[in-house]
Amino acid sequence: MSRIIHAPRRGSFAAPRAAALAASYATTRSPGLAGPSTTAASARCRDVDVNARLAGWIERTANARKVPGDPEGRLVRAALVEEKPRLLPLPEHPWGCDTVKAITSGKQPYIRFDRNDYSIPHHLVGKPLTLVASETLVRMTNSGGHVFASHARSYDQKQVIEDPTHVAELAREKRRAHELRGRDRLRASCPSADPFVEALALRGENLGGHVSRLLVLLDRYGTAEVEAALRDALGRGAVSAASVAHILDQRSRARKAAPKLDVVLPDDPRVRDLRVTPHDLGTYDALCLPKKEIP
Repeated sequence: MSRIIHAPRRGSFAAPRAAALAASYATTRSPGLAGPSTTAASARCRDVDVNARLAGWIERTANARKVPGDPEGRLVRAALVEEKPRLLPLPEHPWGCDTVKAITSGKQPYIRFDRNDYSIPHHLVGKPLTLVASETLVRMTNSGGHVFASHARSYDQKQVIEDPTHVAELAREKRRAHELRGRDRLRASCPSADPFVEALALRGENLGGHVSRLLVLLDRYGTAEVEAALRDALGRGAVSAASVAHILDQRSRARKAAPKLDVVLPDDPRVRDLRVTPHDLGTYDALCLPKKEIP
């Protein structure tokens, strides 16, 4: 059976927050009774102007009726004016109707609530948080009440609500992690990379830019050539990625090797920061072999 809400008689026949309660109970349906009418009613109750709709109904319909059994035939509106001084005052603080629940995100920096995803700072992934949802806001706090994220509540479905600062912080952290991984790869491939990077740091150079350039050279010329060029650059005191590139170009010209061409990529960081692990091409050669008979 559907649940009926009786508004408290404290200064008015409908308390200001009755609409918030009505919206939450409007989706309660008995089994087998869900149909077009109940679905439409639920959509109307989730509308942003539900409080205005309720206030209009009270003013135009509820308060315009006659008081049952009143010999004078007064309207409810007039009876309320007469009765109001005798009613108890409204509470000084409104009754809390916020939804409060303990939550933990998955692997992604988002919290799922009411079929929508809300962003959180990336360093809070997997940590226990408290979600506080009101009619208009969705907030993520800790046990001490500190608010880490605050979003306008969405009543749509399958929406992603993001704070631009959360996205920017995540992008910066990904770039930093990518630079560290690139530096580790360079050190693992070339023994001279460690003193070379240390010399760059002592000169106050931008390590990320030099390491990125050296990784491009590593993919283009190979480990042995880049290692030899790093040793040569350190010996000359020309510590920069441009010097290493110049040495590699000279060595390539001396061998009369074909010039190495750069791969032109778009400026999208999702493409430029993507690393593809090379695979054995023998799998493609196997496609040209005669098919074995299936037993």
